[in-house]
Amino acid sequence: MVSIATTTLAVDPNGWRINTCSFQQDAIMSYGEYQYVVLYQSLKDSDPLGPRVTSIGRKRLSIANLTWDFITFHDYVQTKDDGHNVISMGISLDGIIHMAWDMHGDSIHYRKSVLGLATTKGESRLTWLAASFGPVQGQLDCEDKLFNFDEITYPRFQTLDNGNLLLEFRSGRSGLGDCYIYQFSSFTHKWSQVGMYIHGVENNAYIHGFDYCGGKLHVSWTYRDFVEDRTIATSTSTLQAGPNGPENNHDLHYMYSPDYGLTWYNSKDVKLITPVDIYQDTLAVEIAKYSSIMNQEGQCVEDDGSVHVLGREYGKFFHYWKTSHEWRREQIGDYSAPLFGARGKVLIRNNQLLALLPLNEHGFVIVQKFGDEWNVLHQFHGLDGEPLVDRYSNGICILQREGDPENKEIGGRATGIRRRNIVIIEIV
Repeated sequence: MVSIATTTLAVDPNGWRINTCSFQQDAIMSYGEYQYVVLYQSLKDSDPLGPRVTSIGRKRLSIANLTWDFITFHDYVQTKDDGHNVISMGISLDGIIHMAWDMHGDSIHYRKSVLGLATTKGESRLTWLAASFGPVQGQLDCEDKLFNFDEITYPRFQTLDNGNLLLEFRSGRSGLGDCYIYQFSSFTHKWSQVGMYIHGVENNAYIHGFDYCGGKLHVSWTYRDFVEDRTIATSTSTLQAGPNGPENNHDLHYMYSPDYGLTWYNSKDVKLITPVDIYQDTLAVEIAKYSSIMNQEGQCVEDDGSVHVLGREYGKFFHYWKTSHEWRREQIGDYSAPLFGARGKVLIRNNQLLALLPLNEHGFVIVQKFGDEWNVLHQFHGLDGEPLVDRYSNGICILQREGDPENKEIGGRATGIRRRNIVIIEIV
Protein backbone atom coordinates (compact mmCIF):
# COMPACT_ATOMS: atom_id res chain seq x y z
CA MET A 1 0.00 0.00 0.00
CA VAL A 2 1.23 3.49 -0.89
CA SER A 3 1.51 6.00 1.93
CA ILE A 4 1.84 9.75 1.54
CA ALA A 5 3.37 11.88 4.29
CA THR A 6 3.41 15.67 4.23
CA THR A 7 5.81 17.61 6.47
CA THR A 8 5.64 21.35 7.03
CA LEU A 9 9.05 23.02 6.89
CA ALA A 10 8.62 26.80 7.12
CA VAL A 11 6.42 29.78 6.30
CA ASP A 12 6.91 30.90 2.72
CA PRO A 13 7.65 34.60 2.18
CA ASN A 14 5.22 36.59 0.05
CA GLY A 15 6.19 38.43 -3.11
CA TRP A 16 7.36 36.67 -6.24
CA ARG A 17 7.77 32.95 -5.65
CA ILE A 18 11.38 32.46 -4.56
CA ASN A 19 11.12 28.95 -3.11
CA THR A 20 10.04 25.89 -5.13
CA CYS A 21 11.17 27.24 -8.51
CA SER A 22 11.88 24.78 -11.31
CA PHE A 23 15.43 26.00 -11.96
CA GLN A 24 16.72 25.33 -8.43
CA GLN A 25 19.39 22.63 -8.61
CA ASP A 26 19.20 21.56 -5.96
CA ALA A 27 16.84 22.78 -3.24
CA ILE A 28 16.31 19.29 -1.79
CA MET A 29 18.85 16.46 -1.85
CA SER A 30 19.96 13.39 0.06
CA TYR A 31 23.62 12.81 0.83
CA GLY A 32 25.08 10.30 3.26
CA GLU A 33 23.02 10.03 6.44
CA TYR A 34 20.89 13.13 5.84
CA GLN A 35 18.41 14.83 3.58
CA TYR A 36 18.95 18.58 3.10
CA VAL A 37 16.79 21.51 1.99
CA VAL A 38 17.60 25.17 1.34
CA LEU A 39 14.93 27.84 1.74
CA TYR A 40 14.36 31.54 1.96
CA GLN A 41 12.51 32.40 5.15
CA SER A 42 11.12 35.72 6.35
CA LEU A 43 13.52 37.67 8.54
CA LYS A 44 10.65 37.98 11.01
CA ASP A 45 8.42 34.92 11.10
CA SER A 46 5.40 37.10 11.78
CA ASP A 47 5.98 39.19 8.64
CA PRO A 48 5.85 37.17 5.39
CA LEU A 49 5.92 40.44 3.45
CA GLY A 50 9.26 41.53 4.91
CA PRO A 51 12.90 40.89 3.98
CA ARG A 52 14.17 37.33 3.60
CA VAL A 53 17.13 35.36 4.92
CA THR A 54 18.64 32.10 3.68
CA SER A 55 18.41 28.86 5.61
CA ILE A 56 19.46 25.23 5.31
CA GLY A 57 17.85 22.31 7.09
CA ARG A 58 18.66 18.64 7.46
CA LYS A 59 16.94 15.49 8.70
CA ARG A 60 18.43 12.08 9.51
CA LEU A 61 17.28 9.62 6.86
CA SER A 62 17.36 6.57 9.13
CA ILE A 63 14.84 7.94 11.64
CA ALA A 64 11.21 8.27 10.58
CA ASN A 65 9.24 11.41 11.51
CA LEU A 66 12.35 13.17 12.78
CA THR A 67 12.10 16.95 13.10
CA TRP A 68 14.04 19.05 10.62
CA ASP A 69 16.96 20.99 12.10
CA PHE A 70 17.36 24.40 10.42
CA ILE A 71 20.24 26.85 10.38
CA THR A 72 19.30 30.44 9.52
CA PHE A 73 21.94 32.87 8.26
CA HIS A 74 21.45 36.46 9.38
CA ASP A 75 24.57 37.90 7.73
CA TYR A 76 22.81 38.34 4.39
CA VAL A 77 19.32 39.83 4.00
CA GLN A 78 17.59 39.36 0.66
CA THR A 79 15.42 42.38 -0.17
CA LYS A 80 14.82 42.46 -3.93
CA ASP A 81 11.41 41.11 -4.95
CA ASP A 82 12.57 38.92 -7.83
CA GLY A 83 11.53 35.30 -8.37
CA HIS A 84 14.75 34.52 -10.25
CA ASN A 85 16.95 34.98 -7.16
CA VAL A 86 16.60 31.43 -5.83
CA ILE A 87 18.91 29.31 -3.65
CA SER A 88 20.69 26.22 -4.97
CA MET A 89 23.00 23.81 -3.16
CA GLY A 90 25.42 21.01 -3.90
CA ILE A 91 27.62 18.65 -1.89
CA SER A 92 31.09 17.41 -2.81
CA LEU A 93 32.74 14.17 -1.67
CA ASP A 94 34.88 16.02 0.89
CA GLY A 95 31.68 16.75 2.82
CA ILE A 96 31.57 20.44 1.96
CA ILE A 97 28.07 21.83 1.44
CA HIS A 98 27.89 24.62 -1.15
CA MET A 99 25.17 27.27 -1.50
CA ALA A 100 24.60 29.97 -4.15
CA TRP A 101 21.70 32.44 -4.14
CA ASP A 102 20.21 35.87 -4.89
CA MET A 103 21.50 36.30 -8.43
CA HIS A 104 19.60 37.71 -11.39
CA GLY A 105 22.27 39.42 -13.41
CA ASP A 106 24.35 39.96 -10.25
CA SER A 107 27.78 39.04 -8.91
CA ILE A 108 27.97 35.68 -7.18
CA HIS A 109 26.71 35.10 -3.64
CA TYR A 110 28.29 31.89 -2.43
CA ARG A 111 28.82 30.13 0.88
CA LYS A 112 30.41 26.81 1.78
CA SER A 113 30.59 24.72 4.93
CA VAL A 114 33.62 23.44 6.74
CA LEU A 115 35.29 20.30 5.46
CA GLY A 116 33.42 17.10 6.28
CA LEU A 117 30.16 18.60 7.51
CA ALA A 118 28.10 16.26 5.31
CA THR A 119 30.29 13.17 5.67
CA THR A 120 31.60 12.79 9.23
CA LYS A 121 29.73 10.20 11.30
CA GLY A 122 29.32 8.97 14.85
CA GLU A 123 31.19 10.73 17.62
CA SER A 124 33.25 12.68 15.10
CA ARG A 125 30.12 14.21 13.53
CA LEU A 126 30.53 17.97 13.22
CA THR A 127 28.18 20.39 14.94
CA TRP A 128 25.21 21.56 12.85
CA LEU A 129 25.50 25.30 13.49
CA ALA A 130 25.82 28.48 11.44
CA ALA A 131 29.44 28.60 12.63
CA SER A 132 30.05 25.44 10.58
CA PHE A 133 29.61 27.56 7.44
CA GLY A 134 31.91 30.26 6.18
CA PRO A 135 31.03 33.87 5.32
CA VAL A 136 29.31 35.06 2.18
CA GLN A 137 31.80 35.10 -0.70
CA GLY A 138 31.63 37.34 -3.75
CA GLN A 139 33.97 35.08 -5.70
CA LEU A 140 35.13 31.48 -6.10
CA ASP A 141 38.58 30.59 -4.78
CA CYS A 142 40.98 28.55 -6.91
CA GLU A 143 44.63 27.57 -6.49
CA ASP A 144 46.23 30.81 -7.64
CA LYS A 145 43.48 33.42 -8.01
CA LEU A 146 39.88 34.35 -7.27
CA PHE A 147 37.15 34.03 -9.88
CA ASN A 148 34.95 37.14 -9.99
CA PHE A 149 31.75 37.38 -11.99
CA ASP A 150 29.17 39.84 -13.29
CA GLU A 151 25.59 39.22 -14.37
CA ILE A 152 25.20 35.66 -13.06
CA THR A 153 21.78 33.96 -13.02
CA TYR A 154 20.44 30.43 -12.37
CA PRO A 155 23.20 28.63 -10.42
CA ARG A 156 23.01 24.82 -10.71
CA PHE A 157 25.15 22.22 -8.92
CA GLN A 158 25.84 18.64 -9.97
CA THR A 159 27.84 16.04 -8.01
CA LEU A 160 30.08 13.82 -10.15
CA ASP A 161 31.09 10.18 -9.82
CA ASN A 162 34.63 11.21 -8.85
CA GLY A 163 33.28 13.24 -5.93
CA ASN A 164 33.89 16.62 -7.52
CA LEU A 165 31.13 19.18 -7.94
CA LEU A 166 30.12 21.22 -10.97
CA LEU A 167 28.62 24.71 -10.83
CA GLU A 168 26.73 25.82 -13.95
CA PHE A 169 25.22 29.26 -14.55
CA ARG A 170 24.28 31.85 -17.14
CA SER A 171 26.48 34.89 -17.55
CA GLY A 172 24.76 37.78 -19.26
CA ARG A 173 21.20 38.79 -19.94
CA SER A 174 18.00 37.04 -20.84
CA GLY A 175 18.21 36.45 -24.59
CA LEU A 176 21.84 37.56 -24.64
CA GLY A 177 23.95 35.29 -22.42
CA ASP A 178 26.46 32.46 -22.25
CA CYS A 179 26.55 29.31 -20.11
CA TYR A 180 29.61 28.47 -18.01
CA ILE A 181 30.83 25.52 -15.93
CA TYR A 182 33.23 25.54 -12.98
CA GLN A 183 34.47 22.44 -11.14
CA PHE A 184 35.19 22.09 -7.42
CA SER A 185 37.84 19.51 -6.50
CA SER A 186 37.09 17.35 -3.46
CA PHE A 187 40.86 16.77 -3.20
CA THR A 188 42.23 20.35 -3.34
CA HIS A 189 38.98 21.96 -2.09
CA LYS A 190 39.38 24.64 -4.76
CA TRP A 191 37.52 25.70 -7.89
CA SER A 192 38.79 25.56 -11.46
CA GLN A 193 37.28 26.85 -14.67
CA VAL A 194 35.90 24.34 -17.17
CA GLY A 195 34.80 27.27 -19.31
CA MET A 196 32.02 28.60 -21.49
CA TYR A 197 30.16 25.68 -23.05
CA ILE A 198 27.16 27.38 -24.71
CA HIS A 199 27.62 30.75 -26.42
CA GLY A 200 24.61 32.96 -27.04
CA VAL A 201 24.41 34.61 -30.45
CA GLU A 202 21.63 37.19 -30.04
CA ASN A 203 20.02 34.56 -27.81
CA ASN A 204 20.65 32.48 -24.72
CA ALA A 205 20.13 28.86 -23.73
CA TYR A 206 17.60 28.15 -20.98
CA ILE A 207 18.58 24.84 -19.40
CA HIS A 208 15.89 22.18 -18.86
CA GLY A 209 18.31 19.88 -17.04
CA PHE A 210 21.98 19.44 -16.14
CA ASP A 211 22.35 15.80 -15.08
CA TYR A 212 25.28 13.43 -14.68
CA CYS A 213 24.39 9.78 -15.26
CA GLY A 214 26.16 6.74 -16.70
CA GLY A 215 29.49 8.51 -17.07
CA LYS A 216 28.04 11.38 -19.10
CA LEU A 217 26.86 14.91 -18.40
CA HIS A 218 23.52 15.51 -20.17
CA VAL A 219 22.16 18.97 -21.00
CA SER A 220 18.96 19.97 -22.79
CA TRP A 221 17.73 23.49 -23.42
CA THR A 222 15.53 25.89 -25.36
CA TYR A 223 16.84 29.03 -27.03
CA ARG A 224 15.37 32.48 -26.37
CA ASP A 225 16.00 35.17 -28.94
CA PHE A 226 16.94 38.64 -27.76
CA VAL A 227 14.57 41.58 -27.30
CA GLU A 228 15.75 44.69 -25.47
CA ASP A 229 14.26 44.97 -21.96
CA ARG A 230 16.99 46.66 -19.94
CA THR A 231 14.91 49.75 -19.03
CA ILE A 232 12.36 47.93 -16.88
CA ALA A 233 14.33 46.77 -13.82
CA THR A 234 14.44 48.89 -10.65
CA SER A 235 16.47 48.73 -7.46
CA THR A 236 13.73 46.87 -5.59
CA SER A 237 12.02 44.70 -8.19
CA THR A 238 12.49 43.20 -11.64
CA LEU A 239 9.96 42.49 -14.36
CA GLN A 240 9.53 38.71 -14.28
CA ALA A 241 8.91 38.19 -18.01
CA GLY A 242 8.45 40.13 -21.25
CA PRO A 243 9.03 41.79 -23.58
CA ASN A 244 12.04 39.46 -23.61
CA GLY A 245 10.05 36.53 -22.24
CA PRO A 246 9.19 32.90 -23.00
CA GLU A 247 7.15 33.94 -26.02
CA ASN A 248 10.56 34.18 -27.72
CA ASN A 249 11.59 30.60 -26.82
CA HIS A 250 11.99 28.03 -29.58
CA ASP A 251 13.15 24.45 -30.17
CA LEU A 252 14.60 21.73 -27.96
CA HIS A 253 18.36 21.16 -28.08
CA TYR A 254 20.52 18.47 -26.48
CA MET A 255 24.14 17.39 -26.07
CA TYR A 256 26.26 15.30 -23.73
CA SER A 257 29.81 15.33 -22.40
CA PRO A 258 31.86 12.24 -21.42
CA ASP A 259 34.54 14.30 -19.62
CA TYR A 260 32.69 16.56 -17.16
CA GLY A 261 31.97 19.34 -19.63
CA LEU A 262 35.23 19.72 -21.53
CA THR A 263 34.07 18.22 -24.84
CA TRP A 264 30.52 17.81 -26.13
CA TYR A 265 28.67 15.54 -28.57
CA ASN A 266 25.23 15.80 -30.14
CA SER A 267 22.50 13.16 -30.29
CA LYS A 268 24.23 11.51 -33.25
CA ASP A 269 27.52 11.20 -31.30
CA VAL A 270 29.16 13.87 -33.47
CA LYS A 271 31.75 15.95 -31.63
CA LEU A 272 30.86 19.63 -31.36
CA ILE A 273 33.03 22.74 -31.29
CA THR A 274 33.09 24.26 -27.81
CA PRO A 275 31.51 26.62 -26.97
CA VAL A 276 28.43 25.39 -28.77
CA ASP A 277 26.13 27.92 -30.43
CA ILE A 278 22.89 27.87 -32.39
CA TYR A 279 24.70 27.23 -35.66
CA GLN A 280 25.89 23.79 -34.54
CA ASP A 281 23.84 20.60 -34.88
CA THR A 282 22.30 20.23 -31.44
CA LEU A 283 18.63 20.41 -32.48
CA ALA A 284 16.63 17.56 -30.93
CA VAL A 285 13.03 18.61 -31.59
CA GLU A 286 11.91 21.53 -33.72
CA ILE A 287 9.39 23.71 -31.86
CA ALA A 288 8.32 26.99 -33.40
CA LYS A 289 8.67 30.34 -31.69
CA TYR A 290 5.42 31.70 -30.21
CA SER A 291 4.19 28.16 -29.46
CA SER A 292 4.08 28.81 -25.70
CA ILE A 293 7.24 26.94 -24.76
CA MET A 294 8.17 27.44 -21.12
CA ASN A 295 11.88 27.44 -20.34
CA GLN A 296 13.59 25.38 -17.61
CA GLU A 297 10.89 22.78 -17.14
CA GLY A 298 12.38 19.35 -16.45
CA GLN A 299 14.80 16.61 -17.50
CA CYS A 300 15.83 13.19 -16.22
CA VAL A 301 18.19 10.49 -17.49
CA GLU A 302 17.91 6.71 -17.21
CA ASP A 303 20.85 4.45 -16.41
CA ASP A 304 20.93 3.26 -20.05
CA GLY A 305 21.38 6.84 -21.27
CA SER A 306 17.79 7.46 -22.34
CA VAL A 307 16.95 11.14 -21.85
CA HIS A 308 13.49 12.49 -21.01
CA VAL A 309 12.47 16.15 -21.14
CA LEU A 310 9.23 17.73 -19.96
CA GLY A 311 7.98 20.75 -21.87
CA ARG A 312 4.85 22.37 -23.22
CA GLU A 313 3.42 23.51 -26.54
CA TYR A 314 0.28 25.52 -27.22
CA GLY A 315 -1.03 25.09 -23.69
CA LYS A 316 -0.42 21.33 -23.27
CA PHE A 317 2.33 19.32 -21.54
CA PHE A 318 4.68 17.34 -23.80
CA HIS A 319 7.16 14.53 -23.21
CA TYR A 320 10.27 14.47 -25.40
CA TRP A 321 12.65 11.53 -25.20
CA LYS A 322 15.79 10.15 -26.77
CA THR A 323 16.52 6.47 -27.30
CA SER A 324 19.69 5.69 -29.24
CA HIS A 325 20.03 8.60 -31.72
CA GLU A 326 16.36 9.45 -32.22
CA TRP A 327 14.12 11.97 -30.49
CA ARG A 328 10.36 11.57 -30.17
CA ARG A 329 7.53 13.63 -28.73
CA GLU A 330 4.09 12.98 -27.29
CA GLN A 331 1.42 14.98 -25.53
CA ILE A 332 0.79 14.06 -21.88
CA GLY A 333 -2.95 13.66 -21.50
CA ASP A 334 -5.11 16.74 -21.94
CA TYR A 335 -3.83 18.73 -18.97
CA SER A 336 -3.72 22.49 -19.30
CA ALA A 337 -0.19 23.94 -19.38
CA PRO A 338 -0.52 27.66 -20.13
CA LEU A 339 2.38 29.94 -20.85
CA PHE A 340 3.61 31.33 -17.49
CA GLY A 341 1.91 28.45 -15.66
CA ALA A 342 3.87 26.64 -12.96
CA ARG A 343 6.44 24.21 -14.37
CA GLY A 344 6.69 20.50 -13.68
CA LYS A 345 9.28 17.74 -13.50
CA VAL A 346 9.99 14.26 -14.86
CA LEU A 347 11.75 11.51 -12.94
CA ILE A 348 12.55 7.81 -13.09
CA ARG A 349 11.72 5.65 -10.07
CA ASN A 350 11.76 1.83 -10.06
CA ASN A 351 12.22 1.89 -13.84
CA GLN A 352 9.00 3.86 -14.21
CA LEU A 353 8.75 7.29 -15.83
CA LEU A 354 6.74 9.80 -13.80
CA ALA A 355 5.64 13.34 -14.63
CA LEU A 356 4.81 15.87 -11.90
CA LEU A 357 2.37 18.36 -13.38
CA PRO A 358 1.10 21.54 -11.67
CA LEU A 359 -2.47 22.31 -12.68
CA ASN A 360 -4.85 25.26 -12.46
CA GLU A 361 -6.67 26.14 -9.24
CA HIS A 362 -3.77 24.96 -7.04
CA GLY A 363 -3.98 21.41 -8.35
CA PHE A 364 -1.06 19.02 -8.77
CA VAL A 365 -0.99 15.55 -10.34
CA ILE A 366 1.59 12.76 -10.66
CA VAL A 367 1.14 10.61 -13.77
CA GLN A 368 2.99 7.45 -14.82
CA LYS A 369 3.77 6.40 -18.38
CA PHE A 370 2.34 2.98 -19.21
CA GLY A 371 2.75 2.04 -22.87
CA ASP A 372 1.23 4.84 -24.90
CA GLU A 373 -0.84 6.11 -21.98
CA TRP A 374 -0.22 8.28 -18.93
CA ASN A 375 -2.08 7.06 -15.86
CA VAL A 376 -2.82 9.14 -12.77
CA LEU A 377 -0.99 7.89 -9.68
CA HIS A 378 -1.73 10.68 -7.23
CA GLN A 379 -3.71 13.90 -7.16
CA PHE A 380 -3.17 16.79 -4.76
CA HIS A 381 -4.99 20.02 -4.06
CA GLY A 382 -3.92 23.25 -2.42
CA LEU A 383 -0.38 23.33 -3.86
CA ASP A 384 0.84 26.06 -6.19
CA GLY A 385 4.65 25.81 -6.29
CA GLU A 386 6.81 24.26 -8.97
CA PRO A 387 7.55 20.74 -7.65
CA LEU A 388 11.20 19.96 -6.94
CA VAL A 389 12.37 16.37 -6.47
CA ASP A 390 15.24 14.91 -4.49
CA ARG A 391 17.31 13.65 -7.44
CA TYR A 392 19.69 11.80 -5.13
CA SER A 393 16.99 9.78 -3.35
CA ASN A 394 15.67 6.40 -4.44
CA GLY A 395 12.22 7.39 -3.21
CA ILE A 396 9.83 10.14 -4.23
CA CYS A 397 10.44 13.26 -2.13
CA ILE A 398 8.87 16.45 -3.43
CA LEU A 399 9.39 20.01 -2.22
CA GLN A 400 6.25 22.09 -2.77
CA ARG A 401 4.42 25.21 -1.63
CA GLU A 402 0.92 25.44 -0.23
CA GLY A 403 -1.62 27.45 -2.15
CA ASP A 404 -4.24 29.64 -0.54
CA PRO A 405 -7.31 30.81 -2.49
CA GLU A 406 -7.42 33.92 -0.32
CA ASN A 407 -3.75 34.72 -0.94
CA LYS A 408 -4.27 36.37 -4.30
CA GLU A 409 -1.62 36.01 -6.96
CA ILE A 410 -0.89 37.84 -10.17
CA GLY A 411 1.43 35.82 -12.39
CA GLY A 412 2.92 33.98 -9.44
CA ARG A 413 3.27 36.92 -7.07
CA ALA A 414 1.66 36.36 -3.66
CA THR A 415 0.37 39.63 -2.23
CA GLY A 416 -1.76 38.44 0.68
CA ILE A 417 -0.91 38.44 4.35
CA ARG A 418 -2.08 34.93 5.22
CA ARG A 419 0.63 32.51 6.20
CA ARG A 420 1.28 29.51 4.02
CA ASN A 421 3.99 26.91 4.17
CA ILE A 422 6.71 25.13 2.27
CA VAL A 423 6.14 21.38 2.57
CA ILE A 424 7.79 18.09 1.71
CA ILE A 425 5.62 15.34 0.27
CA GLU A 426 7.06 11.85 0.63
CA ILE A 427 5.47 8.96 -1.24
CA VAL A 428 6.40 5.49 0.00
